[in-house]
Amino acid sequence: MEMLQLKYFVTVARLEHMTKAAEELHIAQPALSKTISRLEENLGVPLFERQGRQIRLNPYGRAFLAKAKAALQLLEEGRREVEDLAGLEHGRIHLALSNMEQLREPLRLFLREHPKINFHIIQSSMEDMVQTIEHNEVDFFLTSMPVRHPDIRSLPLHVEEVFLAVPPTHRLAGNNRIRLIEAAGEAFVGYKEGHPYQKMNNEFCKQAGFQPKVVCEVEDPRTIADLVRSGFGVALIGECRSSEELKLTKLSIQEPLARRVFQIAWLESRYLSKAAISFRDYLVEYYADHGN
Repeated sequence: MEMLQLKYFVTVARLEHMTKAAEELHIAQPALSKTISRLEENLGVPLFERQGRQIRLNPYGRAFLAKAKAALQLLEEGRREVEDLAGLEHGRIHLALSNMEQLREPLRLFLREHPKINFHIIQSSMEDMVQTIEHNEVDFFLTSMPVRHPDIRSLPLHVEEVFLAVPPTHRLAGNNRIRLIEAAGEAFVGYKEGHPYQKMNNEFCKQAGFQPKVVCEVEDPRTIADLVRSGFGVALIGECRSSEELKLTKLSIQEPLARRVFQIAWLESRYLSKAAISFRDYLVEYYADHGN
């Protein structure tokens, strides 16, 4: 039995779809199917119930999955411990996040100081990030959403004020501070449905007493800023530097309290390499130096 077989099996079990698993693993589907079949032959039992392209774990597969995950985790932890004992500063750090807005600058500076460390970054929803860390697929995830999980620890890194951004000629542009309810009738530019920031923005509007009329949904905060500047609507944005560079008119929100707490989270039981710990500590120091 090979480690690659276990890795492929765990991926197929998670996705329950051979084609999608092959795409994620970057291998041909026939090669993946052959590897799974060979694993089943070694074990002497089938692991999946096959229904066309869709496959599901059978009782044998469910029993084996728990052990396969544990074995892969132990092997990964062993590799990390050996690297640490050997004093290797180079390492691989696995991250999950929804976007790079908050991480872009500290990541650039960290890599400049630690050129032998590399990163594997997954961009996903909050729900998917929790799953990746539960499955031991990442060292950390970074989010502005509340983290409520008994096995996950988190550290706040940065408290960011959320502003209402308006075009320069907008009726509210002359104000420094507003109550969010004053924008109730406006067209909003927002993030795509399900994005963590959009969930928080919807909650801010709900607290203010209205539901925002979103006329355009995008993924990149810089695109939101550009659309607001062009007069498409107003938007709730953070205090990121890129927005300031676009010279938006940003209004401080008096009511409700609009804040995002950017935090780093990790599975308490996961072995963290020296590289991972140094990155976490670097982020804490970076945001402490740059203020909250």
